[in-house]
Amino acid sequence: MTPATLTWFTLGAILVYLVAQDPKVYTWLVLQSKVLRLETERLWYKVRYHPDTPWVRYEMKRNSEKLAREILKEFQKR
Repeated sequence: MTPATLTWFTLGAILVYLVAQDPKVYTWLVLQSKVLRLETERLWYKVRYHPDTPWVRYEMKRNSEKLAREILKEFQKR
């Protein structure tokens, strides 16, 4: 058994033991997992959609250049 597998197995066994001893631990674990998920989503959206990130600036530049090409093409048709 690798050390990583042994570590995860030990943590899982500890959690199962704690839930078996006190049922309130389960509700606490559920709430903590929801908080962790929400924090992870919040940070992901902040990284993905914040206007100062390079990929958002690149996407805005690409979209504005595409729109400019379409407008120029439309004006050249006239």
